[in-house]
Amino acid sequence: MFDIELLGRPEGKGEGLFNWGRLTIGRFQEEFQAPLYDWAPGDYAAHWIEAAERLLRGSPVTVFLTHMARPDAAYHVGWPAWREGERVYLQERLFVREHLAAAFDPEFPEIHAGPRQELSPEGERIAQWEVGLHDVAAFVDRRRGSHVLA
Repeated sequence: MFDIELLGRPEGKGEGLFNWGRLTIGRFQEEFQAPLYDWAPGDYAAHWIEAAERLLRGSPVTVFLTHMARPDAAYHVGWPAWREGERVYLQERLFVREHLAAAFDPEFPEIHAGPRQELSPEGERIAQWEVGLHDVAAFVDRRRGSHVLA
């Protein structure tokens, strides 16, 4: 099972406007706050479908952004997803502007993902989840007609 969605209505106001979201990978679920500075709820939904479709078209890596403020923000949060055959491996990643080799481009965040690593530079195991490519295809089938661009 793979799913990523926004839950309920936006909360907060001004610079504090956000939407709760949830990522499901198998039995694992992670809730997150998606800021609504530059992106509206429909922008997140469209981005997630496009990211999934890239994997289905054969891209070796894509990123499902869950915290997209302004492109020049100090950080962004996303879930790089590496396709290896019929398996997809996901890890949560904090993209810190000062550690990126180039400006952050929300259209192509995967340029900052790099190769999949299972150990941190300190030798610690990196949390990772695995789903089948068919789970990603099922996500696209479920969501393709249900998102509305804002």
